[in-house]
Amino acid sequence: MHQLSVTAVGKDRPGIVAAVTKVLYELGCNLDDCSMSLLSGQFTMIMVLDAPDDLGADQLAAALTPVGEQVGVTVAVNEVETVPGLPAAHPFVVSLYGADHPGIVYRVTSELAASQVNITNLVSRAMGERLYTVVLDIDVPETLGAARLSGKLQQVARQEGVELILRPADVETL
Repeated sequence: MHQLSVTAVGKDRPGIVAAVTKVLYELGCNLDDCSMSLLSGQFTMIMVLDAPDDLGADQLAAALTPVGEQVGVTVAVNEVETVPGLPAAHPFVVSLYGADHPGIVYRVTSELAASQVNITNLVSRAMGERLYTVVLDIDVPETLGAARLSGKLQQVARQEGVELILRPADVETL
């Protein structure tokens, strides 16, 4: 087995997930990680899957393209490269809200990048005409520490005129 990634993007409609995963099932693939979202009527999905050794990215793309056309999504398939391990880190959540204006996400994520903090998930929403919310799941390197990062992020929050909370992520046991 080896890993492939599949992305699908297009106008939302019922049946997209079923159509794509049917092809994966029929070709002997198993989903490893998957994320799907609906944003302003646009559907997006990314999956990492375990594929049989004899199934290449080009073959899977060829099998998924007609299905994608039927359900109205553009599909891309790529080989997943092994990523070297990241430094030890602790999961945290950054929540922020305030008056909507350009640059909020850029300024916060720029500070995170400068601090070598990895973003593992980001969700943002405009709530009404003036309120904007962002929630980021992040991995804070042990060498940085949450208190130091919080100070840096609070400075950005003040400059942007938003409220920001940094808290440890709740780890759930399944």
